[in-house]
Amino acid sequence: MDAASMPINMAVSVNLADHGINAQAFRYGNLTMESDKWIAVKDTGADGAPQVVTVDMHNGNTVNRRPMKAEACLMNPIDNIMALKGSTEGTPGNFVQVFNLDSKEKLGVYQSPANIAFWRWIAPRILALVTDVDIFHWNLAVANSQPEKIFQRAGKLAEAGTQIISYSANSSISWCLLTGISTQDQGKTIDGNMQLYSVEKKQQQLLEGHAGCFGNVVVADGAAPA
Repeated sequence: MDAASMPINMAVSVNLADHGINAQAFRYGNLTMESDKWIAVKDTGADGAPQVVTVDMHNGNTVNRRPMKAEACLMNPIDNIMALKGSTEGTPGNFVQVFNLDSKEKLGVYQSPANIAFWRWIAPRILALVTDVDIFHWNLAVANSQPEKIFQRAGKLAEAGTQIISYSANSSISWCLLTGISTQDQGKTIDGNMQLYSVEKKQQQLLEGHAGCFGNVVVADGAAPA
């Protein structure tokens, strides 16, 4: 079967090592890719100073290096907006700062009293923060806003030994899905657990699984996707 007739073709879009990014930076939580537009990496420069590296894959894989002490970086999937996460010595939890790099504007600052275990953009201006206990949505389209608690982790997903690997929401953000993994036998098997939550009904269902997502479908001719 030739490549043209295959249902899926894979090709290398960018080799980060060729752009001078350390191979030690290629690890979970240190490198993020929220869409096919940006790659963000927490790296160190030649002098050992911490820096955040972004790769614009829609602009010839342009690399931009900024000296920053952030622990993690998350680029907006659509716009040139960067979220930075870090911690302050003597202060519990994490802080998050969000900047519009085009307008040089700071969109928001938040000090979480709890550790932020996972974060993700779930809409162009909504940043989801998963702490050790709760899940928050931060609407950055509203000036001076603060994250709003949506629901609390439950079941296996509330246990300390569970690693959160994914969080998603449908297009209307009325349903949310939290996913985590854990092991009961020192890594011989990996258990997957999910927490499906209805924002409108404030009800949840605990499921088993390692991955899930939402999508929009047209259920009637002429109807909008739902």
